[in-house]
Amino acid sequence: MLGAKSPSGNKLKHIQQICDDVRRRFEEKHQDLIDWMKKNDITFDDFKAVSQQILAATSFAGAVALNSPEGVRAVPQILAQERTKDELLAVVTQEEHDEIMKKLESIVQMPPGHMEKETELYLEQQLSDIFGFEVTTELEGKRLNHSIGIMGGEQHLFRFPGDSLHQHDAYQEAGIAPNRGAFGWFTENGELTDKAIANEKYYFAVQTLYLSNWNSEYPSLKPWYRFRKMIVINPAEKMAVVGVVGDAGPATWVQKQFGGSPEVIREGKIWSPKTRGRVLLLFVDDPDDKIPVGPISIEHGSKLLAQVKNNN
Repeated sequence: MLGAKSPSGNKLKHIQQICDDVRRRFEEKHQDLIDWMKKNDITFDDFKAVSQQILAATSFAGAVALNSPEGVRAVPQILAQERTKDELLAVVTQEEHDEIMKKLESIVQMPPGHMEKETELYLEQQLSDIFGFEVTTELEGKRLNHSIGIMGGEQHLFRFPGDSLHQHDAYQEAGIAPNRGAFGWFTENGELTDKAIANEKYYFAVQTLYLSNWNSEYPSLKPWYRFRKMIVINPAEKMAVVGVVGDAGPATWVQKQFGGSPEVIREGKIWSPKTRGRVLLLFVDDPDDKIPVGPISIEHGSKLLAQVKNNN
């Protein structure tokens, strides 16, 4: 264009340095993808060409659609090109998933507490994408003293007055606590519903009694935490379990920050030789109660049980 200025030599050199740095970091971080590209005889120039083709095809399709109903026939060709792009993204997703799991495995080895805020926000987003529902260390302004810590095994809890151990259908060897949980019976309007049974099976004990505002705000905090949905994440075994807050504890002298029901501990493999109780415990943001409790495999490509609403 007449009168347009060309970039100076220094600016071009700076731009080239940025491009070289981006490519170098890409190659360092995505070696698996680079190997896949070499195996399939694909270069970065191929991506550039495909991107240009998709842009041109999209523009052409839009122009034709404005002038003729027959223009929609151009769409399948564009979708075919996008499928090629999606196949490439699937490879990247596998790598990113592995990186997240490795990062989580490192984080659960940290002293009990919380992650740095930047790391926390990043992992909340990544985990929410993996699970298909939102998980967070803080919900509605509420936050436990720990999101990283060690989870100990708890006993079964009384679900209703007169309940007994032999009425619990699994892991009876874990025994039953002498008193009901800190948040009351699990019944709904006095009835032992399927939901009430599931909540007791997959309950967590959390240290609400050590919250700085527990004594002063007890009347509002107790009903908020009662059966609040949370998720324990066990990156070493690629397992997670959605459950509810059903009891308070453990005591500080136990040197554990969370407790889990017999089902949580066994089905989440919380005390496997690889895990040894080290986990993350996060809130599940589920205001419409659509996420069922229970175990989830977080192996890449696994069908996530928590994405399916249990209608029983």
